[in-house]
Amino acid sequence: MRHRRSFSNFIAGPNGGAVAVLRDLLDAGRGGLVYLWGAQGTGKSHLLEACCGDASLGGRRVVYVPLGDAHLEPAMLNGLAETALLCIDDADRIAGNREWEEALFHLYNEAELASSPMVVAASVAPKRAPWRLADLASRLAAGVVWRLRPLDDGARRRALQVHAAGRGFTLSDEVASYVLKHLRRDMGSLFTFLDRLDHSSLAAQRRITVPFVKELLDAADERRR
Repeated sequence: MRHRRSFSNFIAGPNGGAVAVLRDLLDAGRGGLVYLWGAQGTGKSHLLEACCGDASLGGRRVVYVPLGDAHLEPAMLNGLAETALLCIDDADRIAGNREWEEALFHLYNEAELASSPMVVAASVAPKRAPWRLADLASRLAAGVVWRLRPLDDGARRRALQVHAAGRGFTLSDEVASYVLKHLRRDMGSLFTFLDRLDHSSLAAQRRITVPFVKELLDAADERRR
Protein backbone atom coordinates (compact mmCIF):
# COMPACT_ATOMS: atom_id res chain seq x y z
CA MET A 1 0.00 0.00 0.00
CA ARG A 2 1.47 3.35 -1.05
CA HIS A 3 2.13 5.70 1.84
CA ARG A 4 0.54 9.13 1.80
CA ARG A 5 2.68 11.78 0.16
CA SER A 6 3.05 14.91 2.26
CA PHE A 7 5.33 17.89 2.78
CA SER A 8 7.02 16.05 5.65
CA ASN A 9 8.18 13.16 3.45
CA PHE A 10 9.11 15.32 0.45
CA ILE A 11 12.88 15.59 0.13
CA ALA A 12 13.17 19.12 -1.22
CA GLY A 13 16.87 19.35 -2.09
CA PRO A 14 17.10 22.33 -4.47
CA ASN A 15 13.30 22.73 -4.42
CA GLY A 16 12.86 24.18 -0.95
CA GLY A 17 11.66 27.43 -2.47
CA ALA A 18 8.77 25.65 -4.18
CA VAL A 19 7.65 24.17 -0.86
CA ALA A 20 7.74 27.63 0.73
CA VAL A 21 5.69 29.15 -2.10
CA LEU A 22 3.07 26.41 -1.83
CA ARG A 23 2.82 26.73 1.95
CA ASP A 24 2.38 30.49 1.56
CA LEU A 25 -0.45 29.90 -0.92
CA LEU A 26 -2.22 27.51 1.46
CA ASP A 27 -1.70 29.75 4.50
CA ALA A 28 -2.95 32.88 2.73
CA GLY A 29 -6.55 31.67 2.69
CA ARG A 30 -7.33 33.39 -0.58
CA GLY A 31 -6.98 32.83 -4.30
CA GLY A 32 -3.81 32.71 -6.33
CA LEU A 33 -2.00 30.45 -8.77
CA VAL A 34 1.25 28.51 -8.47
CA TYR A 35 2.52 26.79 -11.62
CA LEU A 36 5.08 24.01 -11.05
CA TRP A 37 7.02 22.57 -13.93
CA GLY A 38 9.87 20.14 -14.33
CA ALA A 39 10.97 16.81 -15.74
CA GLN A 40 9.36 13.51 -14.82
CA GLY A 41 10.25 12.41 -11.31
CA THR A 42 11.02 15.86 -9.89
CA GLY A 43 8.13 15.69 -7.42
CA LYS A 44 5.28 17.58 -9.08
CA SER A 45 2.55 15.07 -8.24
CA HIS A 46 3.99 14.55 -4.75
CA LEU A 47 3.69 18.27 -4.03
CA LEU A 48 0.16 18.45 -5.41
CA GLU A 49 -0.88 15.56 -3.19
CA ALA A 50 0.83 17.21 -0.21
CA CYS A 51 -1.08 20.43 -0.90
CA CYS A 52 -4.36 18.52 -1.09
CA GLY A 53 -3.62 16.80 2.21
CA ASP A 54 -2.94 20.07 4.03
CA ALA A 55 -5.86 21.94 2.45
CA SER A 56 -8.34 19.17 3.29
CA LEU A 57 -7.74 19.38 7.05
CA GLY A 58 -10.96 20.04 8.89
CA GLY A 59 -12.99 18.35 6.18
CA ARG A 60 -12.56 21.11 3.62
CA ARG A 61 -13.22 20.21 -0.02
CA VAL A 62 -10.22 19.92 -2.32
CA VAL A 63 -10.10 18.89 -5.97
CA TYR A 64 -7.28 17.04 -7.75
CA VAL A 65 -7.57 16.61 -11.53
CA PRO A 66 -4.96 14.47 -13.38
CA LEU A 67 -5.25 15.70 -16.96
CA GLY A 68 -3.02 12.86 -18.11
CA ASP A 69 -5.94 10.49 -17.50
CA ALA A 70 -7.36 9.68 -20.94
CA HIS A 71 -10.74 8.77 -19.42
CA LEU A 72 -11.49 12.34 -18.35
CA GLU A 73 -13.61 14.70 -20.43
CA PRO A 74 -13.57 18.53 -20.55
CA ALA A 75 -17.07 18.76 -19.07
CA MET A 76 -15.72 17.22 -15.86
CA LEU A 77 -14.08 20.57 -15.04
CA ASN A 78 -17.48 22.26 -14.71
CA GLY A 79 -18.44 23.32 -11.20
CA LEU A 80 -15.10 22.58 -9.55
CA ALA A 81 -14.02 26.14 -8.77
CA GLU A 82 -15.51 26.68 -5.31
CA THR A 83 -13.11 24.67 -3.20
CA ALA A 84 -10.39 25.09 -0.58
CA LEU A 85 -7.81 24.09 -3.20
CA LEU A 86 -7.81 23.16 -6.86
CA CYS A 87 -4.88 21.05 -8.15
CA ILE A 88 -4.41 20.39 -11.86
CA ASP A 89 -1.75 17.80 -12.73
CA ASP A 90 -0.18 17.20 -16.17
CA ALA A 91 -1.76 20.39 -17.55
CA ASP A 92 0.41 20.39 -20.67
CA ARG A 93 -1.07 17.04 -21.70
CA ILE A 94 -4.17 18.84 -23.00
CA ALA A 95 -2.24 21.62 -24.78
CA GLY A 96 -3.37 21.85 -28.40
CA ASN A 97 -6.85 20.49 -27.65
CA ARG A 98 -9.14 23.51 -28.02
CA GLU A 99 -12.07 22.02 -26.11
CA TRP A 100 -9.90 21.08 -23.14
CA GLU A 101 -8.10 24.41 -23.18
CA GLU A 102 -11.37 26.34 -23.10
CA ALA A 103 -12.62 24.21 -20.20
CA LEU A 104 -9.41 24.86 -18.24
CA PHE A 105 -9.55 28.58 -19.08
CA HIS A 106 -13.13 28.85 -17.77
CA LEU A 107 -12.17 26.91 -14.64
CA TYR A 108 -9.29 29.30 -14.01
CA ASN A 109 -11.59 32.32 -14.33
CA GLU A 110 -14.21 30.76 -12.04
CA ALA A 111 -11.56 29.91 -9.44
CA GLU A 112 -10.28 33.48 -9.55
CA LEU A 113 -13.81 34.84 -8.98
CA ALA A 114 -14.32 32.40 -6.10
CA SER A 115 -10.90 33.26 -4.58
CA SER A 116 -9.99 29.58 -4.71
CA PRO A 117 -6.23 28.87 -4.71
CA MET A 118 -4.98 26.83 -7.64
CA VAL A 119 -1.84 24.75 -8.17
CA VAL A 120 -1.01 23.61 -11.70
CA ALA A 121 1.75 21.15 -12.62
CA ALA A 122 3.24 20.43 -16.03
CA SER A 123 6.42 19.17 -17.64
CA VAL A 124 7.18 22.47 -19.39
CA ALA A 125 6.98 26.18 -18.57
CA PRO A 126 3.58 27.78 -19.28
CA LYS A 127 4.74 29.59 -22.41
CA ARG A 128 6.56 26.54 -23.79
CA ALA A 129 3.50 24.31 -24.08
CA PRO A 130 1.75 24.34 -27.50
CA TRP A 131 -1.39 26.12 -26.30
CA ARG A 132 -3.90 27.17 -28.94
CA LEU A 133 -5.63 29.55 -26.54
CA ALA A 134 -3.29 32.48 -25.95
CA ASP A 135 -5.38 33.80 -23.05
CA LEU A 136 -4.91 30.52 -21.17
CA ALA A 137 -1.15 30.62 -21.65
CA SER A 138 -0.98 34.20 -20.36
CA ARG A 139 -3.14 33.40 -17.30
CA LEU A 140 -0.94 30.44 -16.36
CA ALA A 141 2.24 32.46 -16.86
CA ALA A 142 0.87 35.30 -14.70
CA GLY A 143 0.94 33.18 -11.54
CA VAL A 144 3.99 32.18 -9.51
CA VAL A 145 5.95 29.96 -11.90
CA TRP A 146 8.46 27.60 -10.27
CA ARG A 147 10.76 25.08 -11.92
CA LEU A 148 11.47 21.87 -9.99
CA ARG A 149 15.04 20.61 -10.30
CA PRO A 150 16.26 16.99 -10.05
CA LEU A 151 17.81 15.87 -6.76
CA ASP A 152 21.50 15.11 -6.41
CA ASP A 153 22.56 11.60 -5.40
CA GLY A 154 22.65 12.36 -1.69
CA ALA A 155 19.09 13.70 -1.73
CA ARG A 156 17.96 10.80 -3.94
CA ARG A 157 19.36 8.35 -1.40
CA ARG A 158 17.51 10.12 1.40
CA ALA A 159 14.30 10.16 -0.64
CA LEU A 160 14.57 6.40 -1.21
CA GLN A 161 15.06 5.79 2.51
CA VAL A 162 12.09 7.98 3.44
CA HIS A 163 9.93 6.17 0.87
CA ALA A 164 11.05 2.80 2.24
CA ALA A 165 10.27 3.90 5.81
CA GLY A 166 6.80 4.89 4.66
CA ARG A 167 6.30 1.34 3.44
CA GLY A 168 7.54 -0.07 6.72
CA PHE A 169 11.05 -1.26 5.92
CA THR A 170 14.59 0.05 6.34
CA LEU A 171 16.83 0.73 3.36
CA SER A 172 20.50 0.84 4.29
CA ASP A 173 22.92 3.34 2.77
CA GLU A 174 24.66 0.44 1.02
CA VAL A 175 21.47 -0.83 -0.64
CA ALA A 176 20.27 2.66 -1.53
CA SER A 177 23.61 3.46 -3.20
CA TYR A 178 23.49 0.17 -5.14
CA VAL A 179 19.97 0.93 -6.37
CA LEU A 180 21.02 4.40 -7.51
CA LYS A 181 24.02 2.97 -9.36
CA HIS A 182 22.07 0.33 -11.28
CA LEU A 183 18.68 1.90 -12.06
CA ARG A 184 17.34 4.92 -13.90
CA ARG A 185 17.79 8.07 -11.84
CA ASP A 186 14.31 9.61 -12.04
CA MET A 187 12.49 9.29 -8.73
CA GLY A 188 9.33 7.81 -10.24
CA SER A 189 11.26 4.80 -11.58
CA LEU A 190 13.20 4.45 -8.34
CA PHE A 191 10.07 4.49 -6.17
CA THR A 192 8.38 1.95 -8.46
CA PHE A 193 11.37 -0.36 -8.04
CA LEU A 194 11.30 0.07 -4.25
CA ASP A 195 7.65 -0.96 -4.18
CA ARG A 196 8.52 -4.07 -6.20
CA LEU A 197 11.48 -4.75 -3.92
CA ASP A 198 9.22 -4.57 -0.88
CA HIS A 199 6.71 -7.03 -2.37
CA SER A 200 9.46 -9.42 -3.49
CA SER A 201 11.20 -9.46 -0.11
CA LEU A 202 7.93 -10.19 1.67
CA ALA A 203 7.06 -12.97 -0.78
CA ALA A 204 10.51 -14.56 -0.48
CA GLN A 205 10.81 -13.87 3.26
CA ARG A 206 14.22 -12.32 2.56
CA ARG A 207 15.95 -9.33 4.08
CA ILE A 208 16.59 -6.44 1.70
CA THR A 209 20.32 -6.64 1.04
CA VAL A 210 22.58 -5.87 -1.92
CA PRO A 211 22.69 -9.58 -2.99
CA PHE A 212 18.87 -9.73 -2.90
CA VAL A 213 18.57 -6.55 -4.98
CA LYS A 214 21.11 -7.94 -7.46
CA GLU A 215 19.10 -11.16 -7.80
CA LEU A 216 15.96 -9.15 -8.49
CA LEU A 217 17.67 -7.03 -11.15
CA ASP A 218 19.32 -10.07 -12.77
CA ALA A 219 15.95 -11.83 -12.95
CA ALA A 220 14.41 -8.76 -14.60
CA ASP A 221 17.25 -8.70 -17.16
CA GLU A 222 16.67 -12.40 -17.95
CA ARG A 223 12.96 -11.78 -18.60
CA ARG A 224 13.79 -8.98 -21.06
CA ARG A 225 16.08 -11.22 -23.14
